[in-house]
Amino acid sequence: MPKPGNWRGVADGMASARAAVQQGRYDEAETVLLELLEFAPVEIGAWKLLARVQRQLGHIEAGIASATRALQLQNNPLSDEPPISVTLARLLWEQNEYQEARIMLARLIEEQPDNPELKELQQRWNMEKIA
Repeated sequence: MPKPGNWRGVADGMASARAAVQQGRYDEAETVLLELLEFAPVEIGAWKLLARVQRQLGHIEAGIASATRALQLQNNPLSDEPPISVTLARLLWEQNEYQEARIMLARLIEEQPDNPELKELQQRWNMEKIA
């Protein structure tokens, strides 16, 4: 696939996206990352940052898809286990997929039983009156 004449590469694209995030320009960051991923579709860091940006923008479904893609690239492609992460669990929660989010959080706690962030999140979600 040909690259545009203004293509500066992954490093510059990531730097531009991070700068936009730091300045609260999430729409710009999302655009930069989507353009970057057109030419570097296996760039895990770009998928992770895109998931966070999309979450900030309220694009929950897109954020879930981006976080899932990052995890798929990161994980062993031969694994039958679906990808899990705190970011993905939070995105599911925000999407009102409470049961799926709680299941993912429980799996994370099994893997990291001493993680205080996970325990705090579990306590907060358990206090919610959502079935």
